[in-house]
Amino acid sequence: MRIIYEEIIKDIKILFAYPIEIAFWIISPLLWAFPLVFQGKALVGSLQSSAFGALAGTSEYIPYVLVGAIFSTYMFTAVWSMGNSLRNEMFYGTLEHILCSPVRPLYILIGKGLYNSLFSTMFVIIQLTICVLFFGIDLTLAKILPMVFFLALLVIGLYGIGFIAAALTLLLKEASGILHMFEYILFLFTPIRYPVEVHPITRAVSVLIPLTYALIALRGILLGVKFDFMKTSVILLGIDIIIIPLGLYVFNWVERRTKVRGTLAHY
Repeated sequence: MRIIYEEIIKDIKILFAYPIEIAFWIISPLLWAFPLVFQGKALVGSLQSSAFGALAGTSEYIPYVLVGAIFSTYMFTAVWSMGNSLRNEMFYGTLEHILCSPVRPLYILIGKGLYNSLFSTMFVIIQLTICVLFFGIDLTLAKILPMVFFLALLVIGLYGIGFIAAALTLLLKEASGILHMFEYILFLFTPIRYPVEVHPITRAVSVLIPLTYALIALRGILLGVKFDFMKTSVILLGIDIIIIPLGLYVFNWVERRTKVRGTLAHY
């Protein structure tokens, strides 16, 4: 536990050494959503659409996009932060020392994962507050507990994805191209910007991604869109059970491989 705690404190100190990054993560999801809102208004002529409502379960375009923008923060910080955190250790010249120390790499990754969860939650709270005050999203105390439940299921699954992203960094050293590709896949095949029911392929691929079910549940809670609470919970839990061991296996395999080949800290 001390190792995990110290890893979290270290990452927090690094974050607060660069305050402009804090401002970026607070503002960027909202700025990312505004062009889509303007685009929707230009194409449809208003901020509501019956055709959109038939697919999404709500005709309110702004709240739909804002919820997707805000909660997708968890996915992207998991992929980028856990992947790039090891890349940063390469920059600092400390990666080989850390992974060759008498400490299981799992504890270091858990520390980085918990830091990412705290990091994302802080910004999501700020972003939700802005949306409640200025964009009319209805958030009551009765909605907070089920939201926390689904966010916990999402974050647990994201740890597995983060472990795989960290493994890619160890293996390829500069994995930003693959991480960017993964980011675009998420934008395309999850209901961040639009309902995946718009096309059979997006709908088929989306069922494999945990963010899909988390956004369905969170929009159901916040916007009153109908969804099956029990079914969504079981699916998310099932994905978590599969992806966490898979992520750990991939990371441990890559770590052993790079140590044997002597490329662990190669730049």
